[in-house]
Amino acid sequence: MKQFSFCLKDISEFDAWAQSFRETCPQEARTVFVSVFSGWPREDGLHELVRHLTEMLPEAVIVGCTADGEIMSGHLSEQTAILNFMFFEKSDVNLFSLDFSDTSPEEAAASLVDGLMEKEVAGVGLFLAQNDEPTHRFLAQLHSLPPHVKVFGGVAGSTGKSGQYVMGGERVLRNGVVAACFIGEELRIHVSTCVGWRPLGPSFRITKMDGDNVIRELDGSPAQNIYQKYLGLSREDINEGNLLFPLCTERNGNLVMRLPADCTEDGALVISGDCRMGEHVRLAYGDPGKILDASYNSRIDLLSFEPEAMLLFNCVSRRFFLRADTDQELQPFQTIAPNAGFYVHGEVNRDEDGNIALLNMSLVSASFREGAQGESPISSMSLMHRTRKLTDMMKLVQCLANFVAITSAESEVANQQLVRLASIDRLTGLYNRGEIESILRKNLMQNRRNDGILSAIMIDLDNFKGVNDTFGHAVGDDVLRWSAKAIHETIRRYDAAGRWGGEEFFIILPNTPMEAAAGVAERIRAAFEAGHTLPDGRSVTGSFGVAMFPPSGNYMKFYKLLDDALYRAKLDGKNRVCVAEEE
Repeated sequence: MKQFSFCLKDISEFDAWAQSFRETCPQEARTVFVSVFSGWPREDGLHELVRHLTEMLPEAVIVGCTADGEIMSGHLSEQTAILNFMFFEKSDVNLFSLDFSDTSPEEAAASLVDGLMEKEVAGVGLFLAQNDEPTHRFLAQLHSLPPHVKVFGGVAGSTGKSGQYVMGGERVLRNGVVAACFIGEELRIHVSTCVGWRPLGPSFRITKMDGDNVIRELDGSPAQNIYQKYLGLSREDINEGNLLFPLCTERNGNLVMRLPADCTEDGALVISGDCRMGEHVRLAYGDPGKILDASYNSRIDLLSFEPEAMLLFNCVSRRFFLRADTDQELQPFQTIAPNAGFYVHGEVNRDEDGNIALLNMSLVSASFREGAQGESPISSMSLMHRTRKLTDMMKLVQCLANFVAITSAESEVANQQLVRLASIDRLTGLYNRGEIESILRKNLMQNRRNDGILSAIMIDLDNFKGVNDTFGHAVGDDVLRWSAKAIHETIRRYDAAGRWGGEEFFIILPNTPMEAAAGVAERIRAAFEAGHTLPDGRSVTGSFGVAMFPPSGNYMKFYKLLDDALYRAKLDGKNRVCVAEEE
């Protein structure tokens, strides 16, 4: 397999280029896949170019796409046409041109899946005309593709008055998709994603939506409010485009960016990608160092794959953000394999769950190889040392990004400490009364939903008032700390223990029947008796009440069962465990 790319500034260069092409490129191949990424402002320029290519290579599979910037050999090119040729020796490429004006997105997706079921499909490259609701519906229906099939691609850019469109052969689609399906038993495709944006500020919950890409409210307020409050951006600022502060959320352990493409009069955000009701989102900012690091790390990942060819689909917002430093992000890929691509209005990738959706603020690379690893020599350039030299403006942005990252991290640590202090009893280190009650209520709710088993232990230290009166509060505090330590060392990691009152403790034991809970209580009682002693040599003891939450009960009934069991333990002589006896 081989890949060659060429750059044309105008259609007038075609004839001279064609002669060079015949002299340079292979004369024989099983399949020739041609992808044309055009930033020409002329509306008919891409049409004419594809027509010439079709006449010159009638057997080739040709895809055309408008672009907001073209990529070739690790460099950004503007208002040019990149002609990228992939020569497959053992594989085929089938083309599907699906027009949403002729059929519904769901039917288009079904026809694509059906057309591939009997084939050895390694991957599907999607060239989309629009980032809109029909596109999202189409992508959502592709989950039935076999799990091993890689899916990648991007949404066309906009060039002059011609707007956005894609071409499958000579067919022009302004609302649809061209799918290039790569087929072959020995064909391998590796897809990777680079981001480099980082979370900023507090988290907000999506509380109201329209469909899957319009966020109406965050935490019960108009979604646009967070851009106004935290960034000073008005509705008009968002609608001007080129917004560099997306929303981000975490899915499968990965940060996913969601970029507002529009803001309605009532403050709803129209998102370029799917969102989910109840999901938590945060604002995000670009970190130049993280962006370039992501590109470099992707290069390291690709070294072991040993690609022979590569297609790049890069978010146009990354170009607007990096500006003069754009090539620094692209050049690491050139050290691995020949590559070409374009700047897109939404990047397509398949996640670990098999779902296919549009990304924002990402660079998606699709790498190809025919045959086993080791058959494709890697250039020694791929091992060169990384260099990073930002422009003065981007150095300033990097400094600000570092400042934001450090102060945000320090703020989060401080907030976590405040939350912990608000929930912890300072003397014993166990949960305080308010927090242990909150944990108990949450466990009871979960217990009802799952038909689980929940038990609890209530403890009262025996004769504690006499300890304070006889030996002083310093000794009393020492007794409380030691008792809490004995409790903590006895219970499991996922149990919860708190200080219920002055000398009372409360332990929550999820998924624990009464008999087992009584056993835990007995071990703690024995630890009390055999451990800490008072200045006069007496042991510290405690009385224990144990109860299991009754299926027909509620919080108050559960508490009464525990309190009654504890009362009987006190009444029967203290230093003992009593289990509840429900009537």
